[in-house]
Amino acid sequence: MPSLFSIFRRQVLLWAVAGLLVTGCETPPPTMPRPSPDRTPPPMPQPVPEPEAEISLPEAPQDDLVRVAVLLPFSNESQNIETIAAAMLKAAQMVAFESDDDRYVLIPKDTRGTAAGAAEMTEEAIAAGADIILGPLFSESVAATADIARPAGVPVIAFSSDSEVAGQGVYLLSFPPEAEIDRVASYAMSKGYARFGLMAPYSEFGDRVAKAFSADVYALGGDIVHTERYERSADAMIAPAKRMAQYAAKNFVPSYPEPRAVTGQARFVSGAESMMRGQLNEPSTGMAPIVSGGSGGQYQAVLLPEQGRLLRALAPLFPYYNVNIREVKLLGVSGWNNPLLTREPALNGGWFAAPDPALAEGFKRRYERAYGEQPPRLASLAYDAALLTSRLSVLPVEERFTVETIANPNGYLGADGLFRLRPDGMVERGLAVLEIRPSGIIVIDDAPQSFVMTSPVGY
Repeated sequence: MPSLFSIFRRQVLLWAVAGLLVTGCETPPPTMPRPSPDRTPPPMPQPVPEPEAEISLPEAPQDDLVRVAVLLPFSNESQNIETIAAAMLKAAQMVAFESDDDRYVLIPKDTRGTAAGAAEMTEEAIAAGADIILGPLFSESVAATADIARPAGVPVIAFSSDSEVAGQGVYLLSFPPEAEIDRVASYAMSKGYARFGLMAPYSEFGDRVAKAFSADVYALGGDIVHTERYERSADAMIAPAKRMAQYAAKNFVPSYPEPRAVTGQARFVSGAESMMRGQLNEPSTGMAPIVSGGSGGQYQAVLLPEQGRLLRALAPLFPYYNVNIREVKLLGVSGWNNPLLTREPALNGGWFAAPDPALAEGFKRRYERAYGEQPPRLASLAYDAALLTSRLSVLPVEERFTVETIANPNGYLGADGLFRLRPDGMVERGLAVLEIRPSGIIVIDDAPQSFVMTSPVGY
């Protein structure tokens, strides 16, 4: 029996559904039409040509076809990566099955998860007349694709969050941590929290979070009064957590903050100031330098950009070391959107930013009806990329995939809510703020429905 990848490589003819591109600059964007909840896409076609057979094209004039290459690691040494790639293609097919436009063709190409594979598949896609490329997934592969696609004038909507590869026709449709940090920090400060602590891992992700958090708090007039970094293991988190707790105890002030205007300039620990310049701390060997602010030195909230098993190990260390979690607000990232975390008392009342769960759940249900399985998180990125390009495909060819149309400032409403691609290649998202409670995770501040009144601070 042919493998999933061989089926993808042999023949995939897809038709896409048009979403609703937001137009106009002064009114909130209308939502993209979604399929009827009871409508299930027809079964995926099962082509049977020989492996070397060329992809057939629909019976439409060649000049009218809109060719969209999908570059993903369909074959990879990691079974998990293969599964994610297959799910992302299935998500794009959901858009295609709901359409009646036979001009729109998705052409999958296997990057094998390597830069060399991405370069080879990019050349193949462009030679086949690709108008736009969706993918690749990894930053090294995106860079290899960009080196070939840019000179050819073929735009790329990739799924990496590495800002180093963005711009000049390369757009990153992803879940950047900067958007989440900006949202939760802004919300906390709007509720009167002004002095913050930070515990971040020593990793590229931790570096980006620390830099974004410093920039956001500084811009909004708050203080970062203490910072700790740690290696990502349960044992390595203990000493930094203890130092963070000891600092809270020796600098205690009455905890629940009075609302105040968040204006003026923040005072930072020296490590945070160096992070603003892109110079990150070396591993801590003791108490980090301290600068207190406001009416006292204690942090009123702590950002913990951790998730999963390590978050469940880290959070209980705060009450264990006598930090009153009813007095200190714990803040997090979208990885906190995990029902298992409702069982962790230390996280009760914690806030984090994430896509609107109602919209995300709607996409999950439609995917499950179509394929009988739950989609991985990244599947929605491929869905939104296909939805965006299918809508733009109806425009005249000279306007179809220009910077002005791809980076429409009013944005789009996709599987994870409101988003827009910027001319510099980065993505902005309209996120909700959620709170963890023993009874479940609830929205406490809705995601925006328009970008008219929103403006990111941190990136």
